[in-house]
Amino acid sequence: MAFIVATSTGFPPNYYSQEVLANLVCKYCLNMLLKFDLDTINHFFTDIKIKGRYFALPLESFYDPPTIEESSKAAITAAVDLSEITVRKLLERANLDPKEVSQITSVSITTTLPSLDARLMNRIPFSPNLKRTPLGGVGCGGGAIGLSTVADYLQGHPQEAAILFAVEVASFYWQGSLQGDLQYMIARLPEKPHLYSQIIATILTAASFGDGATSVLMVGRDHPLAKSGRPKVIGTRSNFIPDTEDVLGMDIVDTGIRNIWKLSVVGEFTKIGLRQAIDGLLGDCGISIDQISYWMVHPGAIQPLEQEFGLDEQALNLSRKTLAEVGNLSSPTVLYALDAIISEEQPAPGAYGLVVGIGPGFSQEVVLLQW
Repeated sequence: MAFIVATSTGFPPNYYSQEVLANLVCKYCLNMLLKFDLDTINHFFTDIKIKGRYFALPLESFYDPPTIEESSKAAITAAVDLSEITVRKLLERANLDPKEVSQITSVSITTTLPSLDARLMNRIPFSPNLKRTPLGGVGCGGGAIGLSTVADYLQGHPQEAAILFAVEVASFYWQGSLQGDLQYMIARLPEKPHLYSQIIATILTAASFGDGATSVLMVGRDHPLAKSGRPKVIGTRSNFIPDTEDVLGMDIVDTGIRNIWKLSVVGEFTKIGLRQAIDGLLGDCGISIDQISYWMVHPGAIQPLEQEFGLDEQALNLSRKTLAEVGNLSSPTVLYALDAIISEEQPAPGAYGLVVGIGPGFSQEVVLLQW
């Protein structure tokens, strides 16, 4: 059992409406003489029900993007900056000295050696004996996986405090990868019609993801901050569907990075995986689905959850609101929703909440909370 003491979120200063972003992509296709239906692009940007997104890396250089080296360095710096802001806010909310933290877990798709948590230690005076667990390659499922990982750690270290932070800089994708991918695939579409589905996945990626960071302070059951009334992790469940690594993920290609998003099957695999994960976890804990009062759900799981479990549309309003306000933050998304509940609501004692993440692999992670 692990208690959640405090949460925090952080965003970069640049915020772009969905209309501005859609227009930028359409104008780029026109200026580069890329023959693709602009109504289709606008459709995917508007149909996804996002108002706007935060970008750490501004779009002034969209028509003359920097090199991969330059944008990679900028993304790493932005990720550490966002993480520092968010973790400092977290420590202040909890009134906790950094040296009282025994373990830190970081989640991000931002590739860097040393890891983001090591870079953060050079900015925040943690103990040099801090134990670190950097998690990579888990994508959108990272927030839920991070909660499970920290809860497992605290189960064996019940007197300690640990921090989880998740940060993503999706605006890196707009620093050349998106432009290069559109040019490469649209130019070859007449001879290679099979590229159409990949182009749509590329447009959906551009239409969905935003930047942000979240952090969570958790303590073991014997820590002084483990008080009643605070949400605690009472169960976790991981689920992996074999031979589905091509359903969701990311590739490194000549133009930069390319999102893998097999739209034709990802919905059905999500239903199957969530059914296995949620039924297994709730069954182990002796909880029924109608006892869940709060849902913190990754956007890709909203519709499959409603269809598979027959949930009332209002049950996932928080997840829809999260998507509308900030877009798909990837790993921080479910933690952002958790922060919203802790900051804005007062769940009744004993109320249950379920954190639901999906990610590459293809995998699912669910975490059961109780207040």
